[in-house]
This record gives sequence, C-alpha cells and structure tokens, in this order.
Amino acid sequence: MSKKDFLEALDEMLTDIPEESRKEYIGYYDEMIEDKIEDGMSEEDAVNEIGNIDDIADKIILEFAVGIGEDTICTENHSIIDCTNRYRMNDGKYDFTIKIPENTALKDVKVEVTQNYKGETLFYTSLFYFSQKNEFDSQVNFSYNYNGFDYYELITVPLADNGMGIRLYLRYNDNYYMATDTANGSTAVGQSYWLSN
Repeated sequence: MSKKDFLEALDEMLTDIPEESRKEYIGYYDEMIEDKIEDGMSEEDAVNEIGNIDDIADKIILEFAVGIGEDTICTENHSIIDCTNRYRMNDGKYDFTIKIPENTALKDVKVEVTQNYKGETLFYTSLFYFSQKNEFDSQVNFSYNYNGFDYYELITVPLADNGMGIRLYLRYNDNYYMATDTANGSTAVGQSYWLSN
C-alpha cells in the first residue's frame, strides 16, 4: 500500500473523531512513514512496518467518546436496531440485550449512556469501546444470531449513582436509525432504556 492510500484510508476510518484530532493523527503517521523512507526503506515497506490499518484505527477510536453529529436526524426503528431486554443481574451488574443487523461492526453502533430516568446524557461511546475497554468493568458478549440479526449482551456496572440508561444509534444502508425507547418512526429522541439501582 502506498503512503497516500494508507493515509486516505485511515482518514476515512477516523471520520467519527473530532476533525482537529483526525488531522493530528494523519500528520503523525505521515511523518512516521516519511522518517522510515528517509532511513532507507521503500514506501511500501515503511507503510507495512507501521502495522495493520484496522488495528491502528481501532486503537485511536478507543480514545474518543464517539457519538453522532448533533445535526444528524435518526429514525426510531426497532426492526433495525433495538434494546430487546434489560435487567439487573444478581451481582448488581446491568444486562442490556442489543439487536443489530448481522455482521454489523461493533464500532458502528453508537451508545449514549444516560445518567437518570429523564435521559440526560452522561457520555457517548461505541459498543466496540465497551467490548475493548475494561475501565467500566463491562463486557460485550455475542449471544445469538436470529433471522438476519445478531444479538449482543452489554453487561456493565451502573455508570451513574442511581442507575443508567442507554440509547442506541446506527448508520445502516446510508440511513441513521436509533433505539431510544419511543415509537417506531419517531425522529424525536426517547428517554432511554433505563435501569435503576
């Protein structure tokens, strides 16, 4: 892969992080490749030595609370994305069952964590973040596949003092969908799928 192709692909993979940060990362990898070329490597070898582009992008994305653009209009559609079940487990952790189209990348599923029943935002992240980071004592487990959909369990400790809720967002087939505990077809964001302590 050429340096140009590598940088363009990485830029495309980082579209969800802030533009200024994205430019900094692109500049960083541009300079790293140039340094290797100046040390006598071919451009292709320099790019290959940087590492797998998917792993690089994933590592960068994990550092950001990635949500959706505030001007993005999403439609509530439980046949595309849904929280099909939620309950408190015996050990006090919360279990949210999330339905997404099969083969959807976890980093494409945006999760808005809410801090109260009214649905006030605590932070945004991705389902991929929950599956990779352990700072919230959380995990994402593939549960089963049914009728063209994958079901995952998000198991986490409560992330607010009185519980937590989630809203889900997904860009799918060039449309934006959400699952926010309101009626199908709504473009008004619901309160969230809430669990209390």
